[in-house]
Amino acid sequence: MPDAAIRPVIEHIHAASRALRSRELRESLRHIGSEDAALLRRAILRVTAFVDDSISNPVLGSLFARTAEDPVNALAAALAEAYGVARTYPGTTGTTGLNVPAVLTLAHEGETIAVARDCHVSVIGALCLSGATPVYLEPPFDAARGLMLPPTPAEVAALLNANPAVRALVVTMPTYHGLMGDVAGVVAECHRRGVLAMVDEAHGPHYRFLRALGYPVCAEDAGADVVTQSTHKVLSALSQASLLHFNNLGLVMRYEEFQSMGFQSTSFSYPLLMSIEQAIERITSQGHDDWLAALDLAARLGHMAGRIEGVTVLGENVIDGVRVVGRDRCRVTLDVRGTGWTGYALARALAERGNVVEMATQDLLLLLVSPSVSEMQVDTTIADLLDILHDDVPPHPDPALLVPPPLPEQVLTPRQATLSRARIRVPRREAVGRVSAETIGAYPPGQAIFVPGERIHAEGVEFLEGVVASGGHLKRVHDDDFQTIEVLA
Repeated sequence: MPDAAIRPVIEHIHAASRALRSRELRESLRHIGSEDAALLRRAILRVTAFVDDSISNPVLGSLFARTAEDPVNALAAALAEAYGVARTYPGTTGTTGLNVPAVLTLAHEGETIAVARDCHVSVIGALCLSGATPVYLEPPFDAARGLMLPPTPAEVAALLNANPAVRALVVTMPTYHGLMGDVAGVVAECHRRGVLAMVDEAHGPHYRFLRALGYPVCAEDAGADVVTQSTHKVLSALSQASLLHFNNLGLVMRYEEFQSMGFQSTSFSYPLLMSIEQAIERITSQGHDDWLAALDLAARLGHMAGRIEGVTVLGENVIDGVRVVGRDRCRVTLDVRGTGWTGYALARALAERGNVVEMATQDLLLLLVSPSVSEMQVDTTIADLLDILHDDVPPHPDPALLVPPPLPEQVLTPRQATLSRARIRVPRREAVGRVSAETIGAYPPGQAIFVPGERIHAEGVEFLEGVVASGGHLKRVHDDDFQTIEVLA
């Protein structure tokens, strides 16, 4: 937004955020007195309150007034121009708050929608609301590398040919580990059959601006009808600041209807909107230099990690031009199976030393290098990793190999199962053969193992037991130690 007096405040907030992530400051903050800590908290609140309006400000505009000539709509138009799309909707309730109304827009009660099974839980949540019947595209799990791979256009074509009633497809590209599939080929297969294509590009809001650095084609340039992005995950926007892009204006009116139902808070955040503007201005004006430096640091991190005994670094050989056409080299994926440690345990040990791990699975550590990361942070992470492997004893040695289970049988739609009041909790082994009333997922493989309405099978229960036993955390369960499962009575 055009208020030049506010932008330095946002810059200071970002600088403070980067400083608070530094190991030295965290260590010093541990030793300050409670009175000083209270003063620090009050100072932070005063700064944020200065730039926050908890109600719509008529001078600045609203996310719900589409035709007014105000700074908020000017921002939306500028964002659409930057991304080369027909319409952009900024959001301040995370990509979750954009995914749900987007999926509701694509498929309604009684219609069929194809969904890649490695989707975010918000997509499953949208299915539980929409009443649509999902058919799932199961991305392959690369056991040798311990991660999910993106689907190919041929796999998408086969699924759509087998299910001619499908109205829309939802895929996630790039993957959490930064692997980009042939998104242009996937979109083309959809459009060839009159199927709408939505791409959850949460981890790729920077791709369009970094083609000169070797980044692959992004979903918005590939012509996807709908694209959602987590601007806060990779770029410098504040947490929960996200974007939704439309190439297909025919979907806009229906989307706005769903969005106004509360998925985007009516008390939206002006600071988050300003941080989106700042983030896009930054990457369009100096993104090449920022990310070139980050790529150099990521290469340094990968090189040093690859010299550690038992650690293998995901490299360029994962790109085959068919299933994987490119990757984000700032996402450094370490296979730690050869160390005797699980990724879960190493992530916790690194966190105790002040290091931030983007994601851990039983087999892998994912480290994200962004323009805010320093050479000292990279070197400290490697030094701490070496200390842990040399001095500590792994808490879960030789965990069982976790192979993703097959997709369960779908008995009811997610909506039918979710809204049923006839539900009980039973011991997990007694749940086998019954219909799940909850969504349960874990990493790996980064997908829902059971969705409401699916029949629970033994392979899935055993897989989830293995995740817990190896130190992992299940998502969307009511008891973290996985003693019970909620089923339809």
